[in-house]
Amino acid sequence: MEAEEHFNERAELYESLIRKIIPHHDVFFGTVLGFVSGGKIDVLELGSGTGLVTEMVLGSNPDEQITCIDMSPEMIEVALSKPSLREVSMLEGDFSEVWPEGPFDVVMTTLCMHHLPDDDRMEMLARIHDILSPSGVFINGDVFRPDDLWQEEIFRGRWRTAMLSNGLPDAEADGMIAKRENGWEFIDTMGQYGKKLEEAGFEKVLIPPIYDFHGVFVGFKPEFDT
Repeated sequence: MEAEEHFNERAELYESLIRKIIPHHDVFFGTVLGFVSGGKIDVLELGSGTGLVTEMVLGSNPDEQITCIDMSPEMIEVALSKPSLREVSMLEGDFSEVWPEGPFDVVMTTLCMHHLPDDDRMEMLARIHDILSPSGVFINGDVFRPDDLWQEEIFRGRWRTAMLSNGLPDAEADGMIAKRENGWEFIDTMGQYGKKLEEAGFEKVLIPPIYDFHGVFVGFKPEFDT
């Protein structure tokens, strides 16, 4: 599978940039973090980038063992330069090809799955389900499509305003919107993505609301103890 690499050439600037392009980024990432259980658990992070979320998870619970996969050597280099991530296992490659044995208690990913073509996304969700422990949890913070184009137009306008308010220059904000438009056909609606999770075997799916087309999906295996 192929995933468009937005920031490969700007790895060192990624974290400041991502905070500008995600409205209410503290809520977005905080919601992802809030569903990662504590204790000595094994976590697999897909598309870990510079380790932005990895650091958040370890900062909340340093006992967790995290394995990261990312296809960008530039991103991994930045991640490994952080003292807090020196003990994290970093695997380089496309996660459709580089895959650890598992099982894992948590699989998490942010702003990654929407890049995959539809068939690859479905296949990956099934693989994620299979690599989780019987009580495992899958957490995915990402972007989605609304059901109607008129909603998409409103959300894009609100997104542009939010990016500008966060300090992103006009040209870069317009560039982000253009990238969304170019990849729009690959993006699921929340209903479509929820159905994919159910088809992959997740019996319970939770969708904590975030902001417009940014959302977090949490898929639970049958033995998860609520």
